[in-house]
Amino acid sequence: MKTLCTLAVLGLLTFMATPALAIQTAPAEFLEMENPYDPEDVDRKFLKKAGKIYKRKCKKCHGTEGDGQGSAAADIEKPKPTSFIEPGYMEGKQDGQLFWITRDGSPKTEMNAFGPGSEVNLSEDEIWRVITFMRSAFTR
Repeated sequence: MKTLCTLAVLGLLTFMATPALAIQTAPAEFLEMENPYDPEDVDRKFLKKAGKIYKRKCKKCHGTEGDGQGSAAADIEKPKPTSFIEPGYMEGKQDGQLFWITRDGSPKTEMNAFGPGSEVNLSEDEIWRVITFMRSAFTR
């Protein structure tokens, strides 16, 4: 019984101490979404334009290099802005998950909504373009 209680407490502490748990999983309908743009099929002009959106709207927190070290990152407590360049990060995220977080924000983090009707007001097409840029620039 003592062992069971110890395991339960350790599990609870691990759950509470894991900052990544603040990032919720997107609803199923978003996880099923497919990006209309393939990073391998877009040209440099597309990536340059999409990169400009990223630089205007995302680099402040996520950094020019996608390392989570933007100019505002030092002022953000927990969780810190995501580093997109962590090995395996981009490969481990579905486009629909990235779309949902960008469009609707991430509760319990400082990632606010950037989608239509938000203060930032990116169109859904602009969000897909930024995701395509991120896949091209930050996949390691």
